[in-house]
Amino acid sequence: MKYIFVLLVSFLLVQNSYGKNPVESPTFDDIIKNIIQNDKYIFDDKNINIQVPLFADNPVQVPIFVDAKAIKNAKRLIIFADLNPIDKVIDMDLVNLLPIVSLNMKVAQETPIRALVLDDKGLWHVGSNNIKSFGGGCSVSSVASSDTNFDKLLGKVKGNIFKTPDSIRLKASIFHPMETGLVFGNSEFYINKITIKADDKILAKIDAYSSISENPRFIFETLVESKDYKIEFFDIDGNKFNMDIK
Repeated sequence: MKYIFVLLVSFLLVQNSYGKNPVESPTFDDIIKNIIQNDKYIFDDKNINIQVPLFADNPVQVPIFVDAKAIKNAKRLIIFADLNPIDKVIDMDLVNLLPIVSLNMKVAQETPIRALVLDDKGLWHVGSNNIKSFGGGCSVSSVASSDTNFDKLLGKVKGNIFKTPDSIRLKASIFHPMETGLVFGNSEFYINKITIKADDKILAKIDAYSSISENPRFIFETLVESKDYKIEFFDIDGNKFNMDIK
């Protein structure tokens, strides 16, 4: 009897640690299992704020903002959309970045959006929201690809630095089609790696996915001060594009 009681208490503790999924979907369990394997996680909308539009009327350019700075010493930040054919959006090894990011993404249909944040004790925190949209954004050809000046514009970058009361904000944009390969006749062509440096110090190593909108725009934040920030973009065709932000 005592053994059964201990098992019941352990089960309840596990249930409480995981909590209830605030935005249910049929694919969440499989996706998170694929990303974090058997690592433990909790649902934590208290410490992770995901901002999305009330309605995403342009499914190829959906702005999202994730702020998880309440989780101190965060190690990694991953964003994924449950019902997108390309579920992952970005995977950030934070190193010396804060767990904050702004970007635009594509959505195939209305979907839950998740931010996974790994704390310094090895526990994943899951933030959730829901993007309402008619969808179709993942199966539309990039406008950038049809630009007559495509060859001249590809990889063109622009950046700025802004100081906030609590951090240093890096804004970066790059001309790139970010083709998903889901449109008949169009091959995959997207930025898949980003490295951010302050002088020669690594601030972050990032994996990016074609679910990010064409001509990506990013906002990152760090506490590391520098006179020369560098961002390196790499795409799946082996191109490398450099940006200096001073």
